[in-house]
Amino acid sequence: MASYYERTADHWRTISYRKAISALRQQTTHIKTKAQALAIQGIGERLADKIEEIVTTGRLQRLENTSLTPEDRALQLFLSVYGVGIAQASRWVARGLYTLEDLKTKADLTRNQRIGVERYDDFRQRIPREEVAAHEEIVRQAVQEGDPDMQTIIAGSYRRGAPTSGDIDVIITKPGATVETIRSLVMETVVPKLVRQGFIKASLATSSRNEGSKWHGASALPDRDVWRRIDLLFVPGDEIGAALLYFTGNDIFNRSIRLLASKKGMCLNQHGLYKNVLRGAQRVKANQGCLVEGRDERRIFEILGVPWRPPEHRNC
Repeated sequence: MASYYERTADHWRTISYRKAISALRQQTTHIKTKAQALAIQGIGERLADKIEEIVTTGRLQRLENTSLTPEDRALQLFLSVYGVGIAQASRWVARGLYTLEDLKTKADLTRNQRIGVERYDDFRQRIPREEVAAHEEIVRQAVQEGDPDMQTIIAGSYRRGAPTSGDIDVIITKPGATVETIRSLVMETVVPKLVRQGFIKASLATSSRNEGSKWHGASALPDRDVWRRIDLLFVPGDEIGAALLYFTGNDIFNRSIRLLASKKGMCLNQHGLYKNVLRGAQRVKANQGCLVEGRDERRIFEILGVPWRPPEHRNC
């Protein structure tokens, strides 16, 4: 159900189901009744009913109903294509398109969407841990040939110890460097070089919005035709601690620790931990606040009064 709501862009239901999954995993005994489920924090009446239904019948009718119609199945398929959102997927279904072949022959696809369709099977595969490391090593060599003092760090589920990853997140950083310096080296030197080598197969997007500067693309190891989604994340040295926390995840852990910071009158984001943050109506920030820590990941935990949680313990 969590996966279904994620595909249909139902943000809050996705979070609700994932929190319930996390809570159930932490139980030391099997949950067999609605009453037992209701006793768990974060599980309400409706979820408890579903849990009891699964226990007693081995099925969940609501889940089975999500994929009964061809329209539902087509919508789920299209939402799993890179570069496709709920609005576009819904328009295609309304036009009577149901398959990837329909998209190839009948839809007016953007460049990124066409890559998403053509490389659909590649992008849907989980990436083994050793392959993630191999991609990062190629990026690291190209980066350090341009500047030996620059560093690369794999973030995301890999840093949390997962055996496989959905994509590859590589942080590129350097002590004392600005994001502009790092971006300039990567975009002017590293990416063109990796394209010439045949490692980078496509450039999908470059972002410099508030969530941090990124380059999104696709890469493949030498002599392999399997494309992987790869993101290069440009992080100034002064922000590396906050960035590691943010880009390691998982998202539920991040939301929890940011909420704690907010309750303490602070603000935590990918750039740092800030104090003296003023908030107005609906808790909208009225000012940025004063930077407390951005460089040291452990120090951010200490300031917030949270015991250190190594990355492999952040799978909420």
